[in-house]
Amino acid sequence: MQNLYKSRGVDFETILINNTPEDKIAFPKVIIINNKKRLGFGANNNQGMKIAKGDKILLLNSDCFVRPDTLARCVRLPYDVVGCRLTTAEGATLPSTGYFPTLRRVAQMIVFFDNLPIVRKVIDTIHIRDVSRLDKPQEVDWVQGAFMLISHRVCEKVGGFNENFHMYGEEIEWQYRIKQAGFHIWYYPETSAVHLERMSIKSLGPSFIGEMMGYLYYFKLHRPKWEQVLLPWVLLFGCVIRIPAWAVWRKWDLVRTYVNVLPQLVSAIYGRIKK
Repeated sequence: MQNLYKSRGVDFETILINNTPEDKIAFPKVIIINNKKRLGFGANNNQGMKIAKGDKILLLNSDCFVRPDTLARCVRLPYDVVGCRLTTAEGATLPSTGYFPTLRRVAQMIVFFDNLPIVRKVIDTIHIRDVSRLDKPQEVDWVQGAFMLISHRVCEKVGGFNENFHMYGEEIEWQYRIKQAGFHIWYYPETSAVHLERMSIKSLGPSFIGEMMGYLYYFKLHRPKWEQVLLPWVLLFGCVIRIPAWAVWRKWDLVRTYVNVLPQLVSAIYGRIKK
């Protein structure tokens, strides 16, 4: 919060969504919504967007910290959705944008093809992993929800996040609908924010499971039927080949992660077969 109020050259209101029912938070001059139960990322942001009054609305995670010029520089851009450069606390650029999911893109991600040297510099991948590609402003499919500046008219025309996603995938799905409505999404690396990603995650298991389930639901909404049928098999294959690979490297937390997601993928496949 302190970093936000160091912003220069821009007036703003602050809406804080408190997603921890056991804590009661109070800040002067801050509109606070204390949830009675924990909600997902999309539902929390929808709460704030419904009451926001500004022409532009900034979605900002609690683990994301803007610099003094970040808001003013992004607000001046004539685009409907803007994401800035996200960095570590040490200043290293983080992957924070990419292309919308398709079956090919999921397949190349699940076998690490999109992270091979040379290939990663040019391939259209869900997550752009070569951060040298993120040094210039560009129109993109999606930007990370940790910092996302949107025009109020986007909410009016498209609505908010799909709350059936609990965590992971909802920001990409929302931006797919935003693009379909004719709006433009811009990645702007000339200013930045620090993102301490995964600081609140004790295990990769829930996040990985959430991501896989997010892909399944996204495909159900927006991809052709044949891709919906094949996707669980692609994800299952990826899990199966990664379990022995991570075991060789003694990454036991990752081994447990992939083992835990297998029953859910099998259930998704079985559901498809029954239909």
